[in-house]
Amino acid sequence: MRKPLTNKTIEALKPKAKRYEVRDTYCPGFGLRVTPKGRKTFFVAYRYGIDQRRPALGTFPITSLAKARNEAISILRDVVDGIDPQQSRGRDDLTLREGVEAFVEQYAKPRNKSWRESERVLTRELVSRFGEREIAKMTRADILVASDAAMARGAKYQANRIVSNARKLFNWFVERGMIDANPLTGIRAPAREKSRDRILTDDELARVIAACRDMPYPFGPYTLMLLATAQRRSEVANMRWSEINFEKRTWEIPAERSKNGKAHNVPLSDFAIKIFDNVLQFSDCDFAFTTTRRSPISGITKMHRRIYEISETSGWRLHDLRRTASSKMAEAGIQLQVAEKVLNHISGSLGGIAGVYNRYHYEPEKRAALEAWAHVLAEIEAKGFDR
Repeated sequence: MRKPLTNKTIEALKPKAKRYEVRDTYCPGFGLRVTPKGRKTFFVAYRYGIDQRRPALGTFPITSLAKARNEAISILRDVVDGIDPQQSRGRDDLTLREGVEAFVEQYAKPRNKSWRESERVLTRELVSRFGEREIAKMTRADILVASDAAMARGAKYQANRIVSNARKLFNWFVERGMIDANPLTGIRAPAREKSRDRILTDDELARVIAACRDMPYPFGPYTLMLLATAQRRSEVANMRWSEINFEKRTWEIPAERSKNGKAHNVPLSDFAIKIFDNVLQFSDCDFAFTTTRRSPISGITKMHRRIYEISETSGWRLHDLRRTASSKMAEAGIQLQVAEKVLNHISGSLGGIAGVYNRYHYEPEKRAALEAWAHVLAEIEAKGFDR
């Protein structure tokens, strides 16, 4: 989409279900990106040598249209003059907000399928505190303020994510010549992490299923779909109606949303198909689970706490439902490589050389495994729980 970008035009742009861009007719290469949450970020697209680049220039209205356009013109002028904008662009006044936006666009997105999580951690924990501070003035103590706050509220894994993502961010700044040294050099992870092994008991599963049956759309059906398909939280949250084939009883997760970057076909069992009876479908929205009709389901933390209360269970996470499904499949005699195909794992028995040469997709076996798991769930629900 191309429009003359003015303050009035930008203010009138509304978020859509998918991110979109508006290119400026006044300055070729300059544009604005609008996310489903309504965030509006300026960028400039150009080619230097063989590299195609799209650095972020700030977020509207914190960064004004005039400032962003002038910066874009300056960058494009450098390109015409044969000067590398990454080297010539003044680094002293680059803010952390601008640096994070550039890092996500130029580094995280092209290399990391879970870039959204990196963006979320950096934005929520660092940009929210120090967004307008110049990156050259960021200190080790600043980063530790954020990680210590996470530790204080009991989120020790989040504290680790803050440090690891910040370390990667500042290493990237160093590589680009934006700063001279990484302030986090020598800093260890704040907390020791243990691999989780939590599996829900049959009684807990019965309680959780009953609680979800009583919960309204989208939260109850969403949690049941996590349980029935054994897929990842983000994958189920982003499920689209256009990905579901009811005739073939399949759900196709596209490669761009799959953690390992490979498209994944999920057979839908009878248990899963019946969940759709309580899933609302809106004519103007492709998301199966949504609270806004413009973006995937939100408020999952509150939903989880509510399930705890209704089911009178505790100490488990949504990811533990996936581990429970895998373990129950093993109890039912499902072979390991089949369970890994259901989970869309590329490690374990299907990793390394075995994964290179074994191109069989195990579709019939995957369907049999999920039907067996559905049978287990149906029996557990029918049996009920101890009162």
